[in-house]
Amino acid sequence: MEAAAAQPEAVVERGDVRFTVLTPRVIRLEWGVFRDDRTQVVVHRALDVPPYRIDEDDATLHIDTGLLHLRYVKGSGRFTASNLEVAVRRPGGGDIVWRPGDVQAANLGGTYRTLDRYDGDTWPDGSKLPLEDGLIARDGWHVVDDTASFGLDDDGWVLERPEGERQDLYFFGYGIDYRAALADFAAIAGPQPLPPRFVFGYWWSRYWNYSDEELRTLGARFEKERIPLDVLVLDMDWHTTPGLSLRPGHEEYDAFGQQSGWTGYTFNRSLFPDPAAFMRWAHGENLRITVNLHPASGVMPHEEKYEAMAKALAWDTSTQAPIPFEGTSRPYMRALFDTILHPLEKEGVDFWWLDWQQWPESKAHPGLSNTWWLNHLFYTEMQRDGDRRGLIYHRWGGLGNHRYPIGFSGDSVISWTSLAYQPHFTAMASNVLYGYWSHDIGGHTFHKHIPRPERHLEPELYARWMQLGVFSPVLRTHSAKEASLHKEPWHFGPPWGDAIFAAIRLRYQLAPYIYAAARQAYDTGMSLVRPMYYQWPELDEAYAHPSQYMFGDDILVAPVTDPVGEDGTVVFPVWLPPGLWYSRDGAEAFEGGGVFERAYALEEIPIFVRPGSVVPLYPEGLRDLASVPDTLILQVFPGDEGATVLYDDDGASQGYQRGEFARTRVRSRRGDRAHRVHIDAMDGRYRGRPHSRSYVVELLDAGIPERVEVNGEALPYSASPAPRTWLFDTASLCIRVDLGTVSVDEAHDVVARFAPEHALPKGLLHRIRRAEFAVRYLKQVWGDISALPDDVNLAGQADRVLAYAVEHGDDQGRAQRFTAAVQAFESRFAGLVASVAATPIDEAYKRTFADLVGR
Repeated sequence: MEAAAAQPEAVVERGDVRFTVLTPRVIRLEWGVFRDDRTQVVVHRALDVPPYRIDEDDATLHIDTGLLHLRYVKGSGRFTASNLEVAVRRPGGGDIVWRPGDVQAANLGGTYRTLDRYDGDTWPDGSKLPLEDGLIARDGWHVVDDTASFGLDDDGWVLERPEGERQDLYFFGYGIDYRAALADFAAIAGPQPLPPRFVFGYWWSRYWNYSDEELRTLGARFEKERIPLDVLVLDMDWHTTPGLSLRPGHEEYDAFGQQSGWTGYTFNRSLFPDPAAFMRWAHGENLRITVNLHPASGVMPHEEKYEAMAKALAWDTSTQAPIPFEGTSRPYMRALFDTILHPLEKEGVDFWWLDWQQWPESKAHPGLSNTWWLNHLFYTEMQRDGDRRGLIYHRWGGLGNHRYPIGFSGDSVISWTSLAYQPHFTAMASNVLYGYWSHDIGGHTFHKHIPRPERHLEPELYARWMQLGVFSPVLRTHSAKEASLHKEPWHFGPPWGDAIFAAIRLRYQLAPYIYAAARQAYDTGMSLVRPMYYQWPELDEAYAHPSQYMFGDDILVAPVTDPVGEDGTVVFPVWLPPGLWYSRDGAEAFEGGGVFERAYALEEIPIFVRPGSVVPLYPEGLRDLASVPDTLILQVFPGDEGATVLYDDDGASQGYQRGEFARTRVRSRRGDRAHRVHIDAMDGRYRGRPHSRSYVVELLDAGIPERVEVNGEALPYSASPAPRTWLFDTASLCIRVDLGTVSVDEAHDVVARFAPEHALPKGLLHRIRRAEFAVRYLKQVWGDISALPDDVNLAGQADRVLAYAVEHGDDQGRAQRFTAAVQAFESRFAGLVASVAATPIDEAYKRTFADLVGR
């Protein structure tokens, strides 16, 4: 339990005001009735006391932290613009001064409880999403008003607000150091918890009355198609739904004024004859189960557990009256958990999708958001149940809800507009530490004006949305109950299905990078998906491109949100911050500091990586994230220096909060003649910690080496992957060094040595892929493909030609043969447009070919 009261040394009390210096950037300001309990927003004030100075006389109190200077007129009562001000010092001079009543001019936004029925950020009547304020603003300060918050007792139960007049404000002064502001908020409001590892896998969800057999068939198809899956989401039809109708005008309402059939706790036995057996099957497939709850109508007499619930509450069952819901009633909620929910969990429900869409506030505690309270209640109940990590799947309820991940953003409209808005919405939520939004990937429902026969999901839109899902906190597909609305990956043929499959595979490969970033969010308050201005707050451009974002420390993502044209590409603008950036495959280097436009094919995503970055990956072929693979790939990008820290824990328990985890530091250094990657010994302990691991180090865009060493020992070359060997992958122009199975308790040193004359020409891989794409285009649009010159055919399969140069012949001449093959390709590439221009191919196709080659 966090200590709610501050250290006495941090408190400055003068009559009816109290100031608490929590950090050099945060001061609590209280007038009237003081409180020391935990609140909905603030749960921890017993921080280490920062240095500060007090100066006062009979009239004025001054508190100076070095970064903030507070002045208050003593004995003047309630805080107003005339008696209180706080100055925020800036490194270059020119203080920012705040007084009570000041209105922020440039708040950077927070989030909102739901995207239900919004097309992007627009409601059907044209009104805009009423976003809440974030914790940061370009004004350089923010005030959190905690006056109206409810308190929480030692058991986490709601307390009444204190009686009497009062003000309870938290002043944050940070200038442009946004990351410090978020860290300070996490320090007093609690960190973002680390979700269980399976959360970062693929979730399958569809509003459909699935049966046990249909879900088993679905799972078998996922396995047949080699598509990984971690979570099965069961929407409302898992339970009995008497009186439910989805047809407008045919709804029935129950005794509480709620739509009949939405609330339910009893499995529909016509769909699930043996629920426990079904969930045993799912767990045997390493699938987690979450089911939908709408608890507003209490417990109806038709529920299997009605009698048990009534007995627990001494409820009179003689009239078969329904038992009403009240979330802040301890007896009701205790009975609900003990007689209904926990037994369902023992049968196999792993966590709850709390789909609360009823009245906004508690009836017993007006002003207390039901969304906020139920998030808190369900999450903390799960935390108390053994040592498993808490998890609730619900909407945003307001400040403090970051402690209860994850968020369900609701039923957004299926459109390119919605796709374009979601990156901004997700990144902006980081400004209130709400780092785990889960969107309905592909959108939920069609525009009402689209006739039902025309309601079909555009394959390209869905493929692009799945690519966004890869670089989102949670990858979960979902949709409305419409027979025509399919999102099964195998439902889409090439090229869309290929792009969807590739997106899911990439998500699982990135899992170790994502999980490490999730741990960083717990440690620092920096969410996985972050706005650009966290890193570049002084640049106006960082605010002007809200739909691109940083994904962890090293990866910049700009999701494509426009359809391709007739040539199969779309020109899409990206702002790159100052400095050098690499494409995700390391094929191209870009000098940042401006906006550039590039043509992207369907399978391409604008992803850029910092020089020298070390990105940990899992190998392809994962079925789920129930356990980590034995092999870890370390993808090292070009750059003079770089580093990362690998993070490991048991993936399920709360042990990570007790120091039960391990970290492994990896460093990269590249010179003209050698590229060295050093893997430190693993530092730390946790349940299930491995003794050994297989490392594969991939040096991107590195050129072909003359020698590769591991711990000083030269490794042999192999034409196919094998432990304790190295190979050169011409499809990605990378050196792949397989260390084999090694001890994690020892350090390992990998060195690739080069001759300068064998360095790769800059942008070679990009040119190879442009040639392959352009030649493939010609073969698709021109019938007489025999008319293509030999050099065009060879350029269209350049990676295979290069592979033969590497694989054939003795080891000694490998680098020379490869260099000669590269020079031959460069000559062919330079003449590609002219070669095609000399053929009888249609002029329009020639022009498109030339465009594709040049992009």
